[in-house]
Amino acid sequence: MSKPNPTKRSFFVTFLGASAALAVLAGFGIIYYVFNNVKNLNLAVEGDITTLSMLGEFIGGSVGTMWSLAGVIFFYLALIYQRRELELQREELLESRKIMDKQSKTLQTQQFENTFFQLLEFHLNAAKRIETQDGANGFDKMYVDFKKALTATKRKRKTTGSSQNLDSQSFETSFRLVYDSYRNTLSHYMESYKALLFLVDEKSSDPVFYVNIIKPHLTEQEVLMQFYYLLLYDKNERFKTVVENYGLFQRLNIRAVHAIDKLHLEELKETAYQATPEKRMDDSGKDEEPKKRKKLFFKTE
Repeated sequence: MSKPNPTKRSFFVTFLGASAALAVLAGFGIIYYVFNNVKNLNLAVEGDITTLSMLGEFIGGSVGTMWSLAGVIFFYLALIYQRRELELQREELLESRKIMDKQSKTLQTQQFENTFFQLLEFHLNAAKRIETQDGANGFDKMYVDFKKALTATKRKRKTTGSSQNLDSQSFETSFRLVYDSYRNTLSHYMESYKALLFLVDEKSSDPVFYVNIIKPHLTEQEVLMQFYYLLLYDKNERFKTVVENYGLFQRLNIRAVHAIDKLHLEELKETAYQATPEKRMDDSGKDEEPKKRKKLFFKTE
């Protein structure tokens, strides 16, 4: 429904007000004219009484009608002004609500960011603590130890006459041996990392933005150990979903994985290894289905 033109409405109100004022003035004019011309009436004379009665009926019929009309107009104008006041009050309430909503969103964003950067700092501190005694990179050392554990498993299987092609259980057993060596620091690191990601996924209005803040802080060695931690040890479905949704293995060293393992790469969706795509909307306001991408180069034949 289209809103009335403010100019036309203002003109109409002015016209009604002027009409009512003129009706009141006209009534006073008629009364003045009548009484100014009946000064010589004698109430003792029957003819004058009749004349005065007729004048009263005239005044009541004409002036009364005009003033009744003016009263209706004034009442209508009062309703119009009251409605306008209500509209202004409603507009003020809407503006106040918008301001309060903005303030509430701003406060929520500030609270979220405070928590986010605190958790990010905890995570970075946990990453710094993963160092070996000789000062080498702890994550790189874990990967080297993992390769050694797999090599030892292959040699053991060879001596027993078993196939050297390792299955998932062999990988999991080898990784658990390495994980147990770094349990105190690595478990704290991974729990703080998951808490950070789950906070962004659940509470943020723009999770891609905050995930892209986290990614540059991750080294290739970190991502490599996160990859094996997820697939061989933790197996947390929520963690897996977040990784796939935001491309958290984008910096994964595929060649390093290929050097020891062609078994687990395809357990995750391709989006886990890609840059996080921005959401795109179609004309109906719904998320468009992502276009089918080419197979990644690490797919095994």
